[in-house]
Amino acid sequence: MVFFWTLLFNVAMFKEVDFTSQRTNCRGRIYEPDSKDSNGAGVVLAHGFCGTMDTGLFPYAEAFAKAGFHALVFDYRGFGLSDGTPRQYVSVPHQRCDWARAIYTLRSHAKVDSKCIGLWGMSFSGGHVIHMAHKDPTIKAVVAQVPAIDPVLSMNIGNYERGVEKTMKIQQQLIKRAKERLFLKKPEMMLVAPNNDNDVAVLAAKEAQVYPKLGGPSWRNELHPDSFLTGDLNENNASLLTDDLTVPMLIQAGEGDRLVSNEAIGNFVRRVGPLATLTLYDAEHFTMLQNNGTRKMAIDEAIGFYKKHLIS
Repeated sequence: MVFFWTLLFNVAMFKEVDFTSQRTNCRGRIYEPDSKDSNGAGVVLAHGFCGTMDTGLFPYAEAFAKAGFHALVFDYRGFGLSDGTPRQYVSVPHQRCDWARAIYTLRSHAKVDSKCIGLWGMSFSGGHVIHMAHKDPTIKAVVAQVPAIDPVLSMNIGNYERGVEKTMKIQQQLIKRAKERLFLKKPEMMLVAPNNDNDVAVLAAKEAQVYPKLGGPSWRNELHPDSFLTGDLNENNASLLTDDLTVPMLIQAGEGDRLVSNEAIGNFVRRVGPLATLTLYDAEHFTMLQNNGTRKMAIDEAIGFYKKHLIS
């Protein structure tokens, strides 16, 4: 691990950090609380489907640090500032390994109590954090924002929002890619989010047009098509874990979200029982990443949740 100190005007101090995940260098930041405010607990954060840490996550990590937590936010391999090829390739096994190494990195921090670690994930990473807490019962708290609890249902919603014609074009892209793989051809990247109503994109709902506008300098509106062929996306199904979870979870859902299934979220919360707290916001999928009052409410609620379960 390599750390670099950076001090920003009127915001939390952070260290740039890198760690190795399966021989690939992943990069992130650790936001540090003032020594007088530190509570010794830590939170690990990562973005959703094709997201990067500079696409709306820094304000969360900074706010957590100001509240006394050490907050590590990172990019998955193949995305943003992290190394790794192929680029823009979403692989559930790879990303789970990246999560495990990020958690280990924060636990190894000299000022962090390794027994007081929480996780934060949004959208596709909302599924990851639940899976990671299931695998590692020493995780003390999870916040899942607009989580893709059931990827299959989310894809079905996408097909409906996209319509038959555009969905057929997506399927044709994948059929073409499956043939190209036999000859080791370079792939044609898929569009993650539409820039306008005419675009054919993986994230199909009209609200997804916000995503490119939120994108930070390292974000790319591209998805490697092999993600659908070899990335095991359906393995990120948290709805299958409801009987075995032991960690307290805060689920922050958006009532106007048309990118994930709120029905799946509701069923998940009911099956998990008292361990899960569900808050419904007047929000779409990306609302809580934008600079608005809803984001502040979501941050404040998450901080209160972490304080309750990580340091009390």
